Amino acid sequence: MAVKHPSFHQKFPLLFTGSLLALQPMAASLATAAEQFACEVGPGGGWSCAAAERPSALPPRPVQETAPAATAAAAEPRRAESPRSGRASTVRSADYSHLDWVPREQLSSAQLAEIGPYCSGSYVEPRRPGQFDETPMSQAPTYVSAEASRYEQQTETATLAGDVVLRQGRIQAEANEARLNQLENRGELIGNVRLRDRGALLLGDRAELMLDTGEASIDNAEYILHEGQVRGSAQYIKREDTAIIRLKDGTYTRCEPGRNTWHLRGNNVTLDQARGFGSATNVTLRVKDIPVFYTPYIHFPLDDRRQSGFLMPGLSSSSRTGASLITPYYFNLAPNFDATLYPHYMSERGLLMEGEFRYLTRNSEGSISAAYLDDQEDERRLQSEYEDQRWMYSLQNHTGLDSRWLAELDYTDISDPYYFQDLDTHLRTSRPEFVTQRAALSYRGDTFTAGLNLHAYERATIVDITPYDRMPQLTLNGFLPVQPGGLRFDYAGEYVNFKRSLRSGDFINENGVPEQWYDDRLVGLNRAEGERLHLEPGVSLPMDWSWGYIKPSLRYAFTQYELDLDSRGQATLGDQTFNSSQNRGVPIASLDSGLYFDRDTQWFGNPYRQTLEPRLFYLYVPYEDQQDIPVFDSGEFAFSYAQLWRDNRFSGRDRIGDANQLSLGVTSRWIEPNGFERQTFSFGQALYFRDRRVQLPGIDYRERAGAQADVSPYALEYMYRYNRDWRFSSHFNWDPDTGTTISGSAMFHYQPADNPNKIVNLGYRYRNDTMRFDQASGTWTYNADFGVPGTPEYIQDYYKIQQHDFSTVWPVLQQWSLVARWQYDYAQNRTLEAFGGFEYDSCCWKVRLINRYWIDYDEVSLDPARNDEPDRGIFLQIVFKGLGNVVGSATDTFLDQGIQGYREREDQAY
Repeated sequence: MAVKHPSFHQKFPLLFTGSLLALQPMAASLATAAEQFACEVGPGGGWSCAAAERPSALPPRPVQETAPAATAAAAEPRRAESPRSGRASTVRSADYSHLDWVPREQLSSAQLAEIGPYCSGSYVEPRRPGQFDETPMSQAPTYVSAEASRYEQQTETATLAGDVVLRQGRIQAEANEARLNQLENRGELIGNVRLRDRGALLLGDRAELMLDTGEASIDNAEYILHEGQVRGSAQYIKREDTAIIRLKDGTYTRCEPGRNTWHLRGNNVTLDQARGFGSATNVTLRVKDIPVFYTPYIHFPLDDRRQSGFLMPGLSSSSRTGASLITPYYFNLAPNFDATLYPHYMSERGLLMEGEFRYLTRNSEGSISAAYLDDQEDERRLQSEYEDQRWMYSLQNHTGLDSRWLAELDYTDISDPYYFQDLDTHLRTSRPEFVTQRAALSYRGDTFTAGLNLHAYERATIVDITPYDRMPQLTLNGFLPVQPGGLRFDYAGEYVNFKRSLRSGDFINENGVPEQWYDDRLVGLNRAEGERLHLEPGVSLPMDWSWGYIKPSLRYAFTQYELDLDSRGQATLGDQTFNSSQNRGVPIASLDSGLYFDRDTQWFGNPYRQTLEPRLFYLYVPYEDQQDIPVFDSGEFAFSYAQLWRDNRFSGRDRIGDANQLSLGVTSRWIEPNGFERQTFSFGQALYFRDRRVQLPGIDYRERAGAQADVSPYALEYMYRYNRDWRFSSHFNWDPDTGTTISGSAMFHYQPADNPNKIVNLGYRYRNDTMRFDQASGTWTYNADFGVPGTPEYIQDYYKIQQHDFSTVWPVLQQWSLVARWQYDYAQNRTLEAFGGFEYDSCCWKVRLINRYWIDYDEVSLDPARNDEPDRGIFLQIVFKGLGNVVGSATDTFLDQGIQGYREREDQAY
């Protein structure tokens, strides 16, 4: 009967270096040797060793690693026991260098850029031989060094003692003592075990290592993940051959060593660096070792990569929703597909289910989202158009059919106009006045673009007039490919069918009292619908030189209308006349010219190139009576420096302003040699040679002083950058006829590029010249009042803007910052928003406590004065770095909206 030798699972070549005994068949003797031996399993199953030469390609000798910060003075004394005693040695350093911890003062500039300003150091993986070795474990040789060794031929076991270092592939193990068993392809490490893989360090008292796979288990262990700056401990750690780390009774935190401000503790914790996520079961979140939250399962990120799992839940409370709990779940379906589910329970309203699916393909991108709530809150039950079955859905898509065709879809629908006022949705961040329902197809040719657009609106408010839908809109714009004599021929064409469904009757407010809909107050041509065809060919002769330019231009704007007007509109025309088919043709002639001068100069000893750029623009447009043309999409631009150079003072196509005017302006820039524009100054004015008779409906130019003035207001714009950290910008428009300022602003912003934690914003805005449509009276007006004096809705200076705005985030002490904003409306003598509080920021957690006052907009009536209600709240936000917002995620929203530069600050934060 044949004798069966023990099977050999996988041969592993050994290279013993340093003071290692050449393997001999004497089990008990100890010796030293300076030679190196290459050992493999021989044909008979025993060791076959031969003296090895030292080729230049031989990997460097493994060295017992010591973290860069470890010093003899800083480390605690070792309590070292006999390597052969089988007992673990306790070697821990007071400066945590055994965890690869490097103090801040010893980090390089590149390493400092990767950590937060309040972190006292970082986990830095030391460079070592084989760190980036990609050789499979089954094929990689094993390199070993130790102070002494012995080999037992009978059991084929090598025992190593004293600063043992074992390396195979990218894995390196260190210990006081090791036993390597060839038959089982297994190594046992005893005392001060340190197991390194790329980006990970595992420490413990005892470990077992499978040499052919890299699988390892460590008792009484600690771990470090360098890239994520993560650490923790466990009763037992197992490293699988896939490099996944599993912890038994483990912890997880991103706090610095010795500062367990927060940590997760779970029965079974899995860390998958390859996928960038971890998971745990039976988890408690502990703050200062006090359990504050429990979950049976949690999925958390180790880095910025996406992974399916629960996101950090959110807790909040408000008067509208009551106590609120949201537990988002993220689905990483594919590299180009994902989805998020937002179950949101509100004690006052019920369960709001929201979901979003996103996709990205080679030719398209988009999203599909939806939400549903069976609302238990009935505070709006008397109001018109309210629904207790609240829902929303949205479709977004952009598809490039080929290099020239583009298809777009932006379609959103909601159950009722109060949806965004009542519900804090995670699918949309703003409160729109209307939600868009749009589908478009466009083609881009070599010399033209063409488009088909279907554009409708769904009302998300009750106080605005229903806008016109464009069903459909066709556009064609381009230029001729030939330019004889330098002439440039271009054209613009548009066809639109304007439709809308006006509300009629009464709106019922929150008290059950009827109020007339604003739509129902429209009279005359304001109730018209119809089709509009606009054609605008043009020719220009651009002439450009290095010192200036001249551009004469001539255009002809022709517009044809086919109109419908209901019986009520025809009965309330007043001074207007309804003509179902009418057209308008207006030539537009202009001459634009400018010069360019520059010189090299100095300012406070610094070199600059200063420019002087005078500009002259003449515009002539004959008068054409347009009073009987309804306004579908037109408005009047607010006066500014840019308005001096436009060929039409109205937006849209329904009004083309008559003009005989000359605009004069000059711009000067100061530019540094590196291209940085230090300051820019622009000043200009228009000279009018004729009154501006074309106005919006109901406006008589003879009763409007600005339409008869001989000169425009002075327009000034100024921008100054002291450096790349702070800037000042302003504009100022002053009317010389009345001696008053019609609009202006001054804004100061400071945020150092090398320290974005510092933010200061200071601004002032003023405007009192806005032309607008007043929904309460159903007429166009250029005053700032809402409604008509004597009516219940009348509010004086409602649209007048006279506000200051101050906001700051400023460090006041180490790790402490002041957060504040004050926005005040002088026209209404009220504070629009004010908040103040503090922020504490450390390396592993952040907290904000803010007291806020604001004007909350909640539509309960058509009277705007009743819809503006002051509100107050105290907001607490807690962020555990590595986990996210634990409490107060809504705080980020109003800080982002209220403080310019806040988002940049947070994006660069650690």
